[in-house]
Amino acid sequence: MTSIYANGGFTQESWERLDKDAELPAHPFADGLKLLVPQARFLADADTFLAMAADIAVLVSPGDDVEALAPFAARLPRIAVEFPKFSDGRGFSSARILREQMGYEGDIRAIGDFILDQIPLMLRCGVSSFEISKPHVEAALKAGIWPEVTHYLQPVGTVTEIPAGTRPWARRPNSERKLTTGAVVE
Repeated sequence: MTSIYANGGFTQESWERLDKDAELPAHPFADGLKLLVPQARFLADADTFLAMAADIAVLVSPGDDVEALAPFAARLPRIAVEFPKFSDGRGFSSARILREQMGYEGDIRAIGDFILDQIPLMLRCGVSSFEISKPHVEAALKAGIWPEVTHYLQPVGTVTEIPAGTRPWARRPNSERKLTTGAVVE
């Protein structure tokens, strides 16, 4: 079981990760099966995966062209974006492309090696749930610890922000909005 953080709370889920060359599970159409499929594997046989009764999530890895999912995005309830190490920011770009350019409305889940300080930034880019693999990150979120970010140097299209100073790229959160443990409070 894996801890999933979304909407300010935790749930436990069990996902079977399908490797790019692995056989399909013995019962791929079983109710309750949650299958995480690499993007290349999904694109090679998208119709088969979309026909499954299982909960399917496509795994976008760094270097994957997320725009290739555009024809299928409306039929995918969840897309997982991989952060293989906390210093690899390509997942931020994938999430922004999904939300801002492709108009994806489903769940974007961050998985991998990210740290607590990155979660508010991931939310700004469109990530809506997090697979928590680090015990100290889970403990901090359960304790209500939330790293506050007061100024941003790159605007995003998923959050309403106001200019901060005279530099056109500098932004600060809208004063009426406050992020608290993942939930936006108006």
